[in-house]
Amino acid sequence: MNMLYDPISDTMIVSIVSLIMRIFIGALMVIHGAPKLFGPSRKPMRDNFKQIIPAFLFDLVGLLEFIGGIALIFGFLTRIAAILFAIEMVGTTILTITKLYNMPIPRGYVEPMFKATKGFVGGWELDVVILASCLALAVIGPGMLSIDYLIAII
Repeated sequence: MNMLYDPISDTMIVSIVSLIMRIFIGALMVIHGAPKLFGPSRKPMRDNFKQIIPAFLFDLVGLLEFIGGIALIFGFLTRIAAILFAIEMVGTTILTITKLYNMPIPRGYVEPMFKATKGFVGGWELDVVILASCLALAVIGPGMLSIDYLIAII
């Protein structure tokens, strides 16, 4: 057996890597989407973003992040969710670098974090890493440890 290439173990390794990426990116998206949909910070956050994007788009992004994040964790419609997240990250990166970066937004509850990190809260770096991760997931797919795989073999 060739030590450099073993199709069976390589497939399992790719599946494990895909699972790890899905869990981390999915959880991150759920954590970012939940406050846009639920809780006391929803209204102030929605009001702040009205200056940048329409309210319906804010709600749509919240739904995508929350429901899409859960779908990603379980590996359901993985490629579709990953592509939608990649598109969202292109949009957020453009907003951050151009319009959002120069706009005086009341930071509210994140003000102490903003000061502590010297302004790196709200940067574009995380968006680009999520973009790259989602593009990788769109290419490699959900792997064998996913609902998509279970549906495909049934």
